[in-house]
Amino acid sequence: MAWMRGKTLLVVALTSLGVFAPACGGGAAEDPGTPPAQDGPVLVPPTQAQLRIVQASPGSPAMDVYLAGDPTPVARAVAYGATTAYLTRDAGAVTVELRPTGATASSPPILSQRVGMEAGTRWTVVTAGAFGATDPSTAMRTLVLRDNTVPADGGQTRVRIVNAGTDAPTVGVDLGNDGSVEVESLARFQDSGEAALVLPSGAAFQVGLRTGGKALTSFTVPAAGSGTDTLIIATGLMSAPARAGDGFSLLTAGRDGTLAILRQNPTVYVLHAAPDAPALDLFASDHEFSGGLSYGALSSPLQVPPGTYTLDFFAATPGTQRPTGDPVVTATTPTLVPGERYLMVAAGYLVPPRPTASRFTLLPLMDRFSSDPANLRLRWVHAAADTPAVDVGPLGSERRVLPDAPFLDVPFASATAQDGLPLPPGGTVTLGVVPSNDANRAPRTSFSVKPQPDTRAFAVATDTLGSAPGSWDLQLLWVDATRTPWTVSTQAHAP
Repeated sequence: MAWMRGKTLLVVALTSLGVFAPACGGGAAEDPGTPPAQDGPVLVPPTQAQLRIVQASPGSPAMDVYLAGDPTPVARAVAYGATTAYLTRDAGAVTVELRPTGATASSPPILSQRVGMEAGTRWTVVTAGAFGATDPSTAMRTLVLRDNTVPADGGQTRVRIVNAGTDAPTVGVDLGNDGSVEVESLARFQDSGEAALVLPSGAAFQVGLRTGGKALTSFTVPAAGSGTDTLIIATGLMSAPARAGDGFSLLTAGRDGTLAILRQNPTVYVLHAAPDAPALDLFASDHEFSGGLSYGALSSPLQVPPGTYTLDFFAATPGTQRPTGDPVVTATTPTLVPGERYLMVAAGYLVPPRPTASRFTLLPLMDRFSSDPANLRLRWVHAAADTPAVDVGPLGSERRVLPDAPFLDVPFASATAQDGLPLPPGGTVTLGVVPSNDANRAPRTSFSVKPQPDTRAFAVATDTLGSAPGSWDLQLLWVDATRTPWTVSTQAHAP
């Protein structure tokens, strides 16, 4: 492992957007309301030792913590994401026992772990793995860490990293997320070692995780105080949505309890749906967001620190340097929140072909589809700038859009409900599109959709490239958000 001293970090200006996702039972185990503040180091008394518990096993119940032989718990109801304060006691080996909250002291413990507790030492017992799992590679277990008791120097903070992700691969750890990997290989249920990584205090920093030489995910860690030590535990499930309570995240623990549970940095996709715009390069300040994005194309996923971004759109040119001229158009994102995924639809005309057609805009959509293994979940996105508000729904027996269609009065630059319309598999569904004020209900255009189970998709309706003004010559840009990375395909309207 390559250790770092005084590395220059990427500093991120944090906004008031809730980077601190609330820990379930966060803070000290007895006081879950407020994350504790670290007020500097406290030395272990020379004849005593200290011990704490970090509950990092997703899906496990709250635990009462016992020391074998004592019928009274030393901590109660330690939920997932919680860290107890250090318990100080006379030196000597102890056996830590964990039982579900409310179980009797005489019942068999879920986990039992002996800890040496030599004089002047400090210990952390981390629970990890899946509660109730029988597979040895993922089963619930304890990880025992001997903590560094020498205070960190002023102006510095120290971090120690544990890979406790239940289904996480072996990862490399890049502090700063700048391509310089400090921990080359951190296997599941292993830690970076007692010799902590030293960083400048007082500045937020990035933690990037890599696998197979490629970026896996990244996090924004708030600034730590001078002379402090922070335990950073990667926990949760890679297979769960990043926004979920058991999603893969970083648990940060200070001396007196959990400081925060940090969700993954937000992920952004950009869809080019502006019919008269050229291929585009997107820049945030001097950083190229996406390059050479043509009409109908979806960018690669880009994970960014949380915050608000001003995007400048330029006609595509070779290279990654920001052009010197003025952008074709500029748009601002909403505040991007940790744990979320976004589809940014660039829609509308740079030069509208007629007065009723809409100008260029950036339509931000958050991935909040309901989990639905049995159905397709569909969101309709109105990005056809030369089309009025529409009603959309399956055609009835007379080949008309029904008055109670599921999507009613959808205006340009808007989308239907975030959870998505459930469409069961087993056949083809024809979706008709009609102006909302049209009493005839005969569709101006329609699309055939073949629902697949456990699928989530944005159906982005756009003007077909080169279509005549007012022609209702629409197409669907079908953005499949079921798996990472998302994909896009183009579907013409039905004959």
